[in-house]
Amino acid sequence: MHAYTAPFGLDPVSRRDGQPYAGATREYPIASGYATALRKGDLVYLISDGTLAKWTGTTALAGADTTDAGILGVFLGVSYTDATYGKTFRTNWTASTVASDARAMVADDRDLIFRAAYVSSGVTISGQTYAATIGKNVSIVQNTTKVASSDIAISGVATTATLPFRVVDIDRDSINSSGTYTALFVTYNVGMHAWEAAAAVA
Repeated sequence: MHAYTAPFGLDPVSRRDGQPYAGATREYPIASGYATALRKGDLVYLISDGTLAKWTGTTALAGADTTDAGILGVFLGVSYTDATYGKTFRTNWTASTVASDARAMVADDRDLIFRAAYVSSGVTISGQTYAATIGKNVSIVQNTTKVASSDIAISGVATTATLPFRVVDIDRDSINSSGTYTALFVTYNVGMHAWEAAAAVA
């Protein structure tokens, strides 16, 4: 059994068709000086100039940072030319980094399934509570404690159609007890991914 003691972002593990995640990513630019930190496992979206921004929403796609274009994917790292070390790869983007050639690696497959920490104690490994979790929708928790490599967790199992992710399964190797998190396997809810949304980037 594995107990998660902190949120760890969204970790791609497989695809909806049953194939394992093979590490495929696509590169997207980050604007030089972009002032928001990005951590491995963070959700990102595209803005009007074609660069990435951190998705900081919790539920429906609405508002200035959660456009109708949808969630693009999960940030896994960035490469750029560092003034001191030259070409470098890092798993985190430090806010306000100046680099004209910054390219983020994003897991942008809309059919991915992710492992993510669940912040509620309402999920158990056995019985009806577990069974009833499958197929429900969940919201995102933008955790402010910065205790892990990423500040995202999931919460709020419900039937609400506008929640961004759907539960596929529970991580049976995780436990939910004092100070720990159960991990759920989730995928994008219908229309929440950028490649499914009818609206273009605005």
